[in-house]
Amino acid sequence: MMFDASKAIQVCKELKHFMNSKIKIYISCHKDCYVTNHPLLFPIHVGAALDSAPIPGMLRDDYGDNLSKCNRSYCELTAQYWAWKNDYADFYGFFHYRRYFSFSKKSPRPYIIRKQPDDVTLTELGFAENQMRKLIESADVIAPLAENMYINVKEQYRTTEHHDLRDLELIKEIIAKQYPEYLAAADKYLSGNLFYFCNMFIMRKEIFNQYCSWLFSILEEFDQHTDFSKYTGKAARVDGYLGERLFGIYFTWLKQNPSIKYIELARVHFEAFPGETDNFKQMRRINLILPPGTRRRSMVKRFFR
Repeated sequence: MMFDASKAIQVCKELKHFMNSKIKIYISCHKDCYVTNHPLLFPIHVGAALDSAPIPGMLRDDYGDNLSKCNRSYCELTAQYWAWKNDYADFYGFFHYRRYFSFSKKSPRPYIIRKQPDDVTLTELGFAENQMRKLIESADVIAPLAENMYINVKEQYRTTEHHDLRDLELIKEIIAKQYPEYLAAADKYLSGNLFYFCNMFIMRKEIFNQYCSWLFSILEEFDQHTDFSKYTGKAARVDGYLGERLFGIYFTWLKQNPSIKYIELARVHFEAFPGETDNFKQMRRINLILPPGTRRRSMVKRFFR
């Protein structure tokens, strides 16, 4: 009996349909912090090479091919690089220990405030495994819900504390040289008022690999042309800041492809995090008076800048 390759491929596809996709959502943590036990959430110690002791029960970003020692500049991107080079999944996602997505009903605002990511709150936010899987597997990319800042991305970078517009201009020069096909998307995103914050996303494996190859090659060249001794304090997080803008450029480029399925979800900011913050009441009041994504919030922020 001859081996029928086409039939074997079809059987594999059918089997894959009944098998769970391997979904890994990495929660970037720079210290021992609370992350609930959940089959799709994987806490990872970022900047582990710069710490004196490991954090129990967490992945680490400092073995295999890694950028862990660059965490002060790359921030949560060291988790992204580590996952790209050392781990396997069908879908890769990245949250922060105080910044998640909401998988429940759509929010009219780019982010909502909750106290902490305990089990009760996560249930409310749609973190039942089956519910999450259904949504994640229905898309190629899940991005943060775009936030209208009523100022374009380039100008916001120029006027934001700890940012230097020359860095963003250098990034655009690198794109023009290395990836000219992305230049129109860069112009479109940087001149627009819609922002994709926090280096948060979930991507199908093939797109994630392409994105990381693109992103880290750009940042590598940026690093080669940059004197990091000039950065102090929060300004030293320059690669992380630029990574946020690069995600917006890449996502803008990606959405031009009609075959790409994408979803935008509201972020969740946890403002009463155990052992760290207790800003919930204050932030809830601010968000009621000045809702995120509104013109009046943007005007007030610019006034106090």
